[in-house]
Amino acid sequence: MEKLKVGVVGCGLISKLRHIPAYKRLKDLDVMAVCDLNEELAKNTAKEFDIPNFYTDTSKMFDEEDLDIVDICVPPQIHAAIAIEAMESGAHVIMEKPMATKVSDCKEMIRVSKNNNVKLSVVHNDLFHSPFIKAKELVSNGEIGDFRGIKIFLSTPKHYMIDLKDHWYHKLPGGVIGETGPHISYMSLEFLDNIQNVDVFAKSFLNYSWAPYDDFRIEIEGENGFSSVALAYTTDYWAARVDIIGTKAMLQIDLNSMLIIKHDLSELSYVPIAKQTLSSLRQRLGNTISKTANVISGRQRIGTEIVVEKFAESILNGTPLPVTAEEGLETTRLMEMIVANYQEKYNLS
Repeated sequence: MEKLKVGVVGCGLISKLRHIPAYKRLKDLDVMAVCDLNEELAKNTAKEFDIPNFYTDTSKMFDEEDLDIVDICVPPQIHAAIAIEAMESGAHVIMEKPMATKVSDCKEMIRVSKNNNVKLSVVHNDLFHSPFIKAKELVSNGEIGDFRGIKIFLSTPKHYMIDLKDHWYHKLPGGVIGETGPHISYMSLEFLDNIQNVDVFAKSFLNYSWAPYDDFRIEIEGENGFSSVALAYTTDYWAARVDIIGTKAMLQIDLNSMLIIKHDLSELSYVPIAKQTLSSLRQRLGNTISKTANVISGRQRIGTEIVVEKFAESILNGTPLPVTAEEGLETTRLMEMIVANYQEKYNLS
């Protein structure tokens, strides 16, 4: 069988760290070209990964390469234009989150994908980390009782985002929350039904003129529970913690160390507390041993790589998409609600 030909648009960190290496591991695909407005970056990326061709213009790449897959790793404001052009050239398209910054752009991309009979997907990477997958299974199987809510804490170090005055992050709707917000949106949507209201609370600790606020609390109300979110951009460390709250138990997830702990302490006395402590230690040890074994064996895959691989498999074998375009649209819809509340409440529109 002839190998699928892949073109990657955008040669930044996520492209080189996750996307291109994921394709290079798949035997039925060849990365034929990369494209970036920065010619030197495109040239160096092609050389680094032994990719035959590089471009600075997407139209030229689509015309000359006859690509089967186009992977988009550029700021979301221009996702729609590139994706539509790629799909009209006959390519299947996957893109980094968010799918777009506007629901109308998502709808247009979906329309074009259907008209051209090509697949369209989005990288909602945190959903494919092993502890998040396990948590969904436990919730689905009733292991925590009835779902009541989810709490999310994401910390992004200052040097990575908020300190970078001229970075494209600050040009997104909502500024920096436009970059991190899609993560909390698609994680919340995995558990919440019929989202009804959102409310955003913001503070400024750094007082940067290019980022009016840098610490956020976001409340998302669904029909079946709440998602309570803390987004911190003023720290010196990474953190990605998720608590899933049920009537019988709570799941604590660390998406950086890839650990999940189930807490079901039902009585505040010495014996139950001791049992819960031992149970937590056993779970942590088991998770750590499993993760270490996967790393040593080379089986360890994290979210972005898994989504890219599953997208390729869906084209090769007709399996379901890892993330549907409709799911990407709903994430964008929730982000529109969050940004609208934030801008109106703090007079930023």
